[in-house]
Amino acid sequence: MKGALVIFEMQVSLPEPWQSVSQGRRFNDSVSEGRRIVSWESSHPAEEIYLIGNKFHIYEVEHNGLPLYAFLLEEEEELAERYLQTAKGYIDFYSRLLGPYPYEKFALVENSRQTGYGMPSFTLMGSRIIRFPFILHSSYPHEILHNWWGNGVFPDMNEGSWSEGLTAYLADHLLLELKGKGSGYRFQEMMKFLNYVNKENDFPLSEFGYRDSMASQAIGYAKLLMVFHMLRTQVGDENFLKSLKRFYATYKYRYAGYEDLRRIFEKVSGQNLIGFFKQWIHRKGAPQISLKHASYVANQGRYDLKVTVKQENPAFKLLLPIAIWTAGSPVGGIHYVELETNRREFQFQLSAKPIAVRLDPYNDVFRLPGILEAPASLGQTYGAQTITAYLPENDNLGYQQFAQGVAEKILSEYENASLPQGSLWVFGRENSLEKSFIVQLKKSGIEVGEKGVRFPERFYAWEDHSFVFTLHRTDQKKGTMTWVIVGNKESIPGLMRKLPHYGKYGYLVFEGDAPDNRNKGTWPSNPAGLQKVFQEGVPRLLPEQTPLVAFKPFSKK
Repeated sequence: MKGALVIFEMQVSLPEPWQSVSQGRRFNDSVSEGRRIVSWESSHPAEEIYLIGNKFHIYEVEHNGLPLYAFLLEEEEELAERYLQTAKGYIDFYSRLLGPYPYEKFALVENSRQTGYGMPSFTLMGSRIIRFPFILHSSYPHEILHNWWGNGVFPDMNEGSWSEGLTAYLADHLLLELKGKGSGYRFQEMMKFLNYVNKENDFPLSEFGYRDSMASQAIGYAKLLMVFHMLRTQVGDENFLKSLKRFYATYKYRYAGYEDLRRIFEKVSGQNLIGFFKQWIHRKGAPQISLKHASYVANQGRYDLKVTVKQENPAFKLLLPIAIWTAGSPVGGIHYVELETNRREFQFQLSAKPIAVRLDPYNDVFRLPGILEAPASLGQTYGAQTITAYLPENDNLGYQQFAQGVAEKILSEYENASLPQGSLWVFGRENSLEKSFIVQLKKSGIEVGEKGVRFPERFYAWEDHSFVFTLHRTDQKKGTMTWVIVGNKESIPGLMRKLPHYGKYGYLVFEGDAPDNRNKGTWPSNPAGLQKVFQEGVPRLLPEQTPLVAFKPFSKK
């Protein structure tokens, strides 16, 4: 709902060791009779007034006339300097990408609780979180960008929140795309939807307000991120950027919804996008596509290639890229086709013999990865509709607590007559499924032995190490099975807390009581359901994708 927007000036009086933080400009900082008095002025409209107080240590620099702050709970000049210098680069980057930074300052504010919130002109982030080195170039730019999307232009919640998906697309996704990792990131976002969303908890993007579950995150962040990517493909990179800049300039400090977005993209691109927005914003679900058939015949020095694409009911209208490799060139060509029925045959006339065909080679289309394409991952076990835990008969490590936190049903060794449908949590080294895990892991180069587990690059002893392996079930039933082996009882609470954040991984190694991650990895994806190879042993490369922009954060070019 649209609420009244506010501008304000506020004076805050606190005991002298305390400091206050709000949005807008900080001025008139003085101490009198044991009290600190600070004024805050927010001259730009905002949805709410925020006020935070604590015994902060304040660090300040100026960047192109913009005050930058770090409000930390301890004196840590080096930490403050890292965040202040990083803020400069991302504020410059997004100002160039979208338009001028919209507020009077920017501040990192440390919170004793482990939050990651973006408010107008500051971000409130947890103490542990800001000390992870990877946060500087992942969550931090995401929160900085919220000053443009969400706190600069406010989503009209009557139409659903678009700001999280757009922020994720231009922060999390774009920063990886600039490193050549966009395709892999998009695949993992589609895997989140596959892992956590089902018919019972699915809903259209027009109903997304905020994240309150893994399913809602997979819809409001992951799916919407992919929708913006498909919109970019539909209108082209230049029109996509022009539209975003115009959207920001038009609706800065105002509410805007999907209809406002649509109208601006239509005006800039000259395309009718009513059907696109209706399908992706107001309809739930995801398409499922597969390569049903591919064949070719020689025809007077040329080659006629036929490709049949199948789409599960109900069909979506898709702009589908197809990669075709031909003899004499290791780099495939990309052809775009429109698919809007359950089955359609496409014909291509080629000057050279076809070597292979693959659908959606860059993961540009939002869809459900097929059974063969989707590698087993921890998120699939967490997100299953039916989850069973399988405990060792002698549980002297306290697996019961873990099992109760993740499963609806708990079985013991002696109850293993027939394991139920769905995904399984298997606890402990000694159980009747141990052999199935050991055989499958060995095929991937991981050897489970008497003294520990040997990976191709390193050996980890059982003592003081915890292991998590997720594989597809080996008993012909759908679902995954996750094997958890802890080094000691003390590591279980930390493992329970941390594992949901490792959903994309197929194997994990932790050390100590905390425990701390020491190894992680994903299983390879098998594109068999999307491709047909006519001739094996021939190199197959894809043209390099051009990122949305040529410039990067912290670059002067």
